Amino acid sequence: MSSAFPGMDKKPLSYDQYESTLDAKDLRKAEEELHETDNTRESALAQIREFIAKHPQIIRCRTDCIFLLKFLRVRKFNVQAACEILEAWLMAISIEAEFYEVRLNEWDKHFVSQVVLPVGPDDKGRMVVVCRYGVLDSRTVTPEEQIRLLSLVLQTFFDVETYQVNGMVVLMDFQATTVAHFTMWTVPKLKTLITAINDILTIRLKEVHLINLPKFAKVVVDICMTFMKPKLQKRIKFHKSLEELRAAVDNSVLPTIYGGQLSLDEANDRFRKRVEQERDRILLLNEFVFDPTIPNPNATNYNRSGLHSEIANEAVIGSFRKLNVD
Repeated sequence: MSSAFPGMDKKPLSYDQYESTLDAKDLRKAEEELHETDNTRESALAQIREFIAKHPQIIRCRTDCIFLLKFLRVRKFNVQAACEILEAWLMAISIEAEFYEVRLNEWDKHFVSQVVLPVGPDDKGRMVVVCRYGVLDSRTVTPEEQIRLLSLVLQTFFDVETYQVNGMVVLMDFQATTVAHFTMWTVPKLKTLITAINDILTIRLKEVHLINLPKFAKVVVDICMTFMKPKLQKRIKFHKSLEELRAAVDNSVLPTIYGGQLSLDEANDRFRKRVEQERDRILLLNEFVFDPTIPNPNATNYNRSGLHSEIANEAVIGSFRKLNVD
């Protein structure tokens, strides 16, 4: 395991010191958009480390700078908000481990299918991830496994500072999807997905581009969007043609199947090598421990958003019924 971070002790004898890997452009963006300076960074890291050390339910947790900055940057250095998302993230990966734990035996299968491929960075320094949803075998790959795969992508790349600052762009291609690709998502599993997007996503999701979405699926997507935060809703773009997509996305990172220059095999090979390079760091995901059964007198009654009302449940159930009929 790399010595670049101290491990999982919530109260280490000493903490690592921040050493920036950002260039001048990213440092300016971090200051202008995220309110990050040497002073705010040092103070915020001290406060979030104190939060971890004193939190009775947090048993094992990384405290290294790069890990903690992920939460601070996604909440623009609002320390309270960063602590809330850290707590929610720890709770999710502990209580709903079937959605987030790392399973080594799944990796090769996904590399072969090439269903999710990181292809960035784009011209704005953002990680671009292509998801070819129709390639996924709806008979064997469960929603839990799909979320684990997306979690693997995040764990592989987002200790990279430039992506923490600049964010991520997602291209969702629904070519060849069937009704089964959507009806596998029961309401509880859909809750988990939307809650993850709304409340515990540890990256700045800047744009989501959808292409080849079949008419029968749009009703489900529309329903899901109503439960996403308004800021994210505005960042979701529907494209009716490849030309529209190419006009909206940096073509230099597009795979050849979308008119770009990067082959799927090349992108997949790079992803495989990166996962292997980061293997020990990725596996740390399984070592975090959060115990919600321990009393916490300072609990803030944090309410996870997403699909939480009976009305919301009925709306989604109704959309699936419509999907099955249409």
